Amino acid sequence: MKPNLLSSFSFVEHAEAASTAADTGADRRPLPTCATGWSGVRSRKTPNAPIEAGYSHSIALCMNVAAIQTGQR
Repeated sequence: MKPNLLSSFSFVEHAEAASTAADTGADRRPLPTCATGWSGVRSRKTPNAPIEAGYSHSIALCMNVAAIQTGQR
């Protein structure tokens, strides 16, 4: 069976310029997930979700971004 792979695509060539203004309007407080993650590292408690769930979510997001930018599945 032939793999269903995306054609080559360079994100660098299609990148938009980032804002270099002093105030971008971003919230300077840490995200709740980040705070929960670091407190779990400090206390050595079991995390709310396994690392595999975060990895799978990250892969799905990367595939989604590539599909949106290329217009392909």
